[in-house]
Amino acid sequence: MSKKRIYVAGPLNGMAVDYIKNCHKMCVIAEAIRRRGFSVYVPCLDYMMGLLTGTYTYDDYFDNSQPWLVASDAVFFISGWKKSKGCVREHTLAEKERIPTFETISSMVRYFENE
Repeated sequence: MSKKRIYVAGPLNGMAVDYIKNCHKMCVIAEAIRRRGFSVYVPCLDYMMGLLTGTYTYDDYFDNSQPWLVASDAVFFISGWKKSKGCVREHTLAEKERIPTFETISSMVRYFENE
């Protein structure tokens, strides 16, 4: 299996503690995906760029991550994504671009094994 690019999407939150917990969950899952031989992009880590400039808006973060989604071979959605407006937008974009989406690592691995 060649190394596929996986965009890991998940609900985040404006509350700092919840954001950190959600980012942690995304990173743990992204690491599990990476260990299965995939390359991962975790958009919640964009906050580091926001720390650098101190000026990022929600749109700055979202607009930066979407080209990575479009360039991905698949999008992995963390549980609870349907309650997130941003994730719903990402899912819509993935469908529009005909990028496969997954909610379990095993289904994603099977998909690419059979490709």
